[in-house]
Formats: sequence, structure tokens, C-alpha cells
Amino acid sequence: MAIELRALPRFTFPSKTGGPQNQALTVGFSTLPRSAVAAINGFSIGYTKSDHHLLREEIDVGTQIQNGTEGPEVRVGVNFSLRDSSGTFDDAYSGFVDVVLIVDRP
Repeated sequence: MAIELRALPRFTFPSKTGGPQNQALTVGFSTLPRSAVAAINGFSIGYTKSDHHLLREEIDVGTQIQNGTEGPEVRVGVNFSLRDSSGTFDDAYSGFVDVVLIVDRP
């Protein structure tokens, strides 16, 4: 059992309205991992143009192990959202998420 830690490039989310934002990154490996977990190493999230009360702030990371066309890989996805109590994503928000990938390889 070999545990490997990889700090991934920063997931940067531009200023946006209209709903949650999602990004993914695929990381290649020489052998198929037995398991993979993504951990949030840091983040920044905020409204772009003005100050608002918060209703919900969500940052979620997940992984999927797969055999890609170039070989074994882990897909890391980040879901990112911020909204107030108006019921819609009508206020621009932005930020970043730093992720560490923890992989168990044979």
C-alpha cells in the first residue's frame, strides 16, 4: 500500500450569477488507484460587487477513479456556490478552492 498526496492546481471560479459553478480536473497515474479522496486545503469565496447576507455557501469536492484513454486516472470535481436569501443566484460571486488529492496505489 502506497499513499500518495498531490496538491492540485488551484480551482479558480470567475465572477458569475445564475447558479452553482462546477469545475473538474483529471490526474493521470501509472497504475489504477485502489481509492482516491479529495480534501479541501483552503478556499476563498465572496460576493463580487457588494456586501450581502449569506443564506448558503457550498463547496464540495469529489473523486472518480477511471480507466481513461491515456491510462489510469482520477477525476476531481469541485462544486462551488454562494447565495443570499432572495431565492435566486442573482448576485455575482467568485473565489478559489485549493485541493489535495489523497490516493492509495498498489
